[in-house]
Order: sequence, then structure tokens, then C-alpha cells
Amino acid sequence: MTMLNPIKAFFRRIFNFIIDKFSIVKDIFYIGGSDTLPPPLTQEEEREAISRLKESNEAKTMLIEHNLRLVVYLAKKFESTGINVEDLISIGTIGLIKAVNTYKAEKNIKLATYASKCIENEILMHLRRVGKTKTEISFDEPLNIDWDGNELLLSDILGTEEDVVFRNMENEVDLCLLNDSIRKLNKREYMIMKLRFGLDNSKSFTQKEVADILGISQSYISRLEKKILNRLKKDINKAV
Repeated sequence: MTMLNPIKAFFRRIFNFIIDKFSIVKDIFYIGGSDTLPPPLTQEEEREAISRLKESNEAKTMLIEHNLRLVVYLAKKFESTGINVEDLISIGTIGLIKAVNTYKAEKNIKLATYASKCIENEILMHLRRVGKTKTEISFDEPLNIDWDGNELLLSDILGTEEDVVFRNMENEVDLCLLNDSIRKLNKREYMIMKLRFGLDNSKSFTQKEVADILGISQSYISRLEKKILNRLKKDINKAV
């Protein structure tokens, strides 16, 4: 039996885990038939895949597979943190999958821009968990060759400052996960969160004010709030 080379074996392991985790079709288990990662999609191919994103797992897989080069590039920029680069790529790939699953073309943000923020945010969250510091990323280093044969820089993929509309875009995926977790709360828990933090564009109140509204003690509201927030945090970590 012929053994897979290390790169193929590594990506087989990543994709078996991540595709299972995010319910994506198992059409690919390693990247291509050579040691190189798939090239970026052409603009037309990407537009077509994005148009089928909501109803096609094949389109999701295509967008993930052809953006893995971006994951590897960004992950390698964090090598100085001491984290194994394979682990960083695995973590960054989760960010890429989350980006593809939550991408909204109507916001007029490039997929690569959105995905880069999600990938970097996923890695940074992991580094914060393990107490590592962020490394500098140069946007002017060569990333790839585009379909016209021109050298492609990370800054080219991300676009100009006009393309980067949301500075806090990396938080959007986490907000989606948070909203999913909040919907799982029971009626009283949801009411406490709504009153305390102004959910659904409502007014926010202090713990004492919430206690008065609900007719219970402030200390009890404090305990419930802490319990709810801890559960929401666990739910989000499980989703990651």
C-alpha cells in the first residue's frame, strides 16, 4: 500500500475532522493530486460558487478548498508564537469554514477579505487561550500567482481600504454563534439577557432595575446572569 506524502496525510486528517464537524460533504479528503494547494478560483468561478452557496454543499467545499492557500499563508505568519504550524493551519481552516458558512454576498465584501478576518480571528482567539502574542503580518509579501500569471499579494486579495467596510468584521461570526446560543435560552433567561444587554434594540437596564422589573432580588439576578453568560460561552466554544 502506497503511503500518502506528509502534506496529503496532514490535509486528510484536517478535513476528516473539520468536514465532519461542520456537516460539509465529504467530496475531498486531501488537497489535489500534488504537493501544491489548489489555485484561487477565477472571478467568474467564485461568483458562480457564491451564487450556489446557500443550497449547495459542493459550492461550499469548492470555496473552502480553493481558499486554503490563504489559510496556510496566514497561519505561517504566526509561526514565531511557538505553536505548531499544522495546528495553526487546522485552527485557521475552522475560521475559513465559518467564513464560508456565514458569508453574505449582499454586503459587498470580498470573500477573501471576510475569510482572512475570520481566519486571523480564529487563530488569535486560540493564541489568547494559550497566552501567546500576535505576530506582525506583512500584506506586501507574495502569496500566489493569479490566473493571469501575475504575482498576487495578500493586499491584492483583501482589496483597498474601501473594501474593508467593517473594522470589526472578525467579530461577526462570533455574533452569529452567540445569537444561536441565545435562542436556546428559556423564556426567563432570555428576558434577563434582553433587559440587561438591550437585545433586539431594546433599552438596557442595571441589575437592580432588572430585579425590580422581575420582582426578584438583585443578588439572584447577578447569580443568574453569571450562570447564563458562562453557558453561552461554553456553547460558543463547543461550536468552534
